[in-house]
Amino acid sequence: MNIETYKPEYKEAFIAMNLAWIEEMFQVEDEDRMVLGSIEERLANGGEIFFAINDEGEIMASCMVAPLPSGEWEIEKFAAKKEFAGQGAGKACLQACMDFIKEKQIQKVIIVSNRKCVSAIHLYRKFGFIEIPVDKNKFPYERADIAFEQYF
Repeated sequence: MNIETYKPEYKEAFIAMNLAWIEEMFQVEDEDRMVLGSIEERLANGGEIFFAINDEGEIMASCMVAPLPSGEWEIEKFAAKKEFAGQGAGKACLQACMDFIKEKQIQKVIIVSNRKCVSAIHLYRKFGFIEIPVDKNKFPYERADIAFEQYF
């Protein structure tokens, strides 16, 4: 498995993988459409997307880190293909995001999730994220019922 950063040819796969992941447990919300429709803008503002790609060239998982209008940074649109579950692809993508955050000397990063995402929540805690209250003004996702932050 290799970790690669965003390339325009990965855009449709990134969107499709995230929509499939969301639709499996939840409903796609307006905020999802907004984020997935503004990938280039998020990247132009300093963000990055990391992809775990297997030896056959298939995208296994992806994770985006991007600045919010508030100046804080968020890890968002963290998804993995079901057929690659348990192979460490999600962990590798999250590690790439964390390395990027440290390299860019970002002081704080936030993650918003749902308690149904047990594996992801376990991973966030393993990476040192601390649970915080969900700020619905900042994160208007209907499904958001847990949030995390980490300072560097």
